[in-house]
This record gives sequence, C-alpha cells and structure tokens, in this order.
Amino acid sequence: MQVFVGQLETALGAVHYAVSLRGAMAITVPGGTRDELLRILGQRGVREADCLPDEDGVHGVKNELSAYFDGVLHKFDLPLDVEGTDFQLRVWQALREIPYGETWSYMDIARTVGLPKAARAVGQANKRNPLPLVIPCHRVCAHDGSLGGFAGGLDCKRALLDLEQRGLG
Repeated sequence: MQVFVGQLETALGAVHYAVSLRGAMAITVPGGTRDELLRILGQRGVREADCLPDEDGVHGVKNELSAYFDGVLHKFDLPLDVEGTDFQLRVWQALREIPYGETWSYMDIARTVGLPKAARAVGQANKRNPLPLVIPCHRVCAHDGSLGGFAGGLDCKRALLDLEQRGLG
C-alpha cells in the first residue's frame, strides 16, 4: 500500500497526516509528532519505509486542513481510509454529523448509534479515532457540559472549539 505523509504547521502546533490512494488514514492532533503518526500507521501494518512525502497533495488533505485552521472550511470532504470495529465506525460516522462549532455529549453520540447506555464505549471509540479534526472528536463533551478528555489535552480541545466559534462569526 502506498502511503503519503505530510505536515502542516498551525498556530496550535504541527499536524502530521497520512493518506493512501483510497483516502485519509491518520492525522495527529495539533502539536502531535511524526512518531505518533507512525504509531497509528503501525497499527494498520504500515511501516515508515512504506511512507513517501505527500508532494502531490493526495486528496487535498493538507489543503483542507489548512482551510480548517484558517476558519473557512467547516466540513471536511475527504475520502477516508479508516479501519475499526463496527461500533467504532458507527461512532466515527456519528461524530462527523456534529455541526461545526457545536458540541454533543458522549450520551448524545451513544443515542445516535442506537446504544443509549454506551457513553463510556463512545469515549473509548473517540480515543481510538485515527482522524481527529476530520472525525471531530473534539466536539464531544461530558453530559454536564465540561470538556471531558482529548488526546491533545484540554487546552488543545478548548483552542479547537474556540477556533470553530470564531469561524462561525
């Protein structure tokens, strides 16, 4: 499998990404590292030696990420190349339904996938999300409105939500 990797510098830190000819495979949270990206790819059996630089901008991943951080892209339109359990895939699809600039609770997502008592399992699916930002797990908060967890930390989550609020204005 050919995998192309790239990096985008943002005000929140570097974002590393990987894309195959089928679609986006992995993205780090802002401030993430290439090693984190390679760890995610390794879970799919992709080795660093399999990766080439994304010089041609495969599927426009870097362009869409850049437009998102500029506040002008509100919904990613990339093809995705993700693998997960049936439950994870359902959760990740539900996350993509959360409107830009809004938040839903873990319980809201659990209800959306038809398992209203599975809020904790939704949190675990979020934790394994290989495409944060594109599959916007930062838009999921606790039922009481508190931020909950995020792979990039709560400051990063807050900054992404603030970025989206400014993009709405």
